[in-house]
Amino acid sequence: MLRLRLNSELGMTMLIAVIVTFLGTVLAGSYLSMVNYESRHSVWQKHRAQSLFLAEAGIEKGLYYLNNPDNQPSYWTLDMDGQLVTPLFAEGSLAGGTYDIVLYDQSQAPWLPANAYLIASTGTIPRISEEDIEHKVSCVAHKLDKLPIPGALSILDDADPEIELDKFQSAVWTIDGQDMDAPGGLPGIAVANENPGGDDIDEQLGNRIDQVTGSDEGGGSYQGTDAILRDSSLPKNLDAYANYFKRIALDISSPDGNKYTIPTSVLGTDDNYQVLYANLSQGDLKVAGTETGCGILVLEGNGEFEMAGGSEWNGLIICASDSIIRLKGGGGTPSHIYGALLVANGIVEMNGTADIVYSSERTDKAFDLLLYQVYSWCGGWGETLDMQLYTTM
Repeated sequence: MLRLRLNSELGMTMLIAVIVTFLGTVLAGSYLSMVNYESRHSVWQKHRAQSLFLAEAGIEKGLYYLNNPDNQPSYWTLDMDGQLVTPLFAEGSLAGGTYDIVLYDQSQAPWLPANAYLIASTGTIPRISEEDIEHKVSCVAHKLDKLPIPGALSILDDADPEIELDKFQSAVWTIDGQDMDAPGGLPGIAVANENPGGDDIDEQLGNRIDQVTGSDEGGGSYQGTDAILRDSSLPKNLDAYANYFKRIALDISSPDGNKYTIPTSVLGTDDNYQVLYANLSQGDLKVAGTETGCGILVLEGNGEFEMAGGSEWNGLIICASDSIIRLKGGGGTPSHIYGALLVANGIVEMNGTADIVYSSERTDKAFDLLLYQVYSWCGGWGETLDMQLYTTM
């Protein structure tokens, strides 16, 4: 009886052991299968991300080619007007993958804006014995047109100019729209709006108004009231250009909230114009002594920008908000702006031997800093672009 019971228990133990072993084997197999799947899926996701980054690298390479004509592929050709003949193809490799680029213009995509290109890029990760992983990205790239410059000093907002001009007291400051580089030129001051019921520019400048001179395309020279343009249709969208340049600018806003002198190392040179941006709400900004800046300076925020002593700026200064622009040469040493000063909602002060002189050469050189940038993304990410779907921009 005891022997039968022991045999029964041994059989039951063996059965339980077999069942446990079987379940363990099944679970282990399932676990290993899950680990293998997760591993393969993780690799796929990694390659998928890499293909996206490669496609984006292709977009950046296309922008680089557009912005650096001297470094474009030798097989890219130009038409009689110096424009690229599209479609254009390029390829490259990076980090174990490749990217292929195609550029189109209005010839292939009539819905494109003027002076714009469609860049289509495909990033590819090759895989052994498996289908390659691809990612497609497309965008429209273009650069802004040159900003129209109405005058050597342009006040482009809807405020009464008596608010914009302040402390024009000295007898030695000048604003001159005559082009220092070529015949012709612009008005000395251009105003987008004057308050019919308030002081106008003439009354604001008083007996200093003859210190404003200008010219027209024919080379005629004008002084005083005749050198001031009043035109309500003048462009007022300085924000668009300020935001555009901010994307490529070096931020020189005050690091500690105090008045900050722009370092000489970033002021640019005649051979290397710079794009600088400052938020004056973080602290006032200054160009002092005999320092010379070259390029585009974008100012925003409620604060002050000052040019003192024999300082100089060549190119464009764009004041896009409630800033104060203060020019104050002294001791017989003038501070200069050679190019143009464009103001929206700011206040301009001129004291001492300061001057603003229009220069087409310097403003054109500043506008050469306009770059092709991504204007909009097209199509679904990872999908082939159907150009027929995009009929308007």
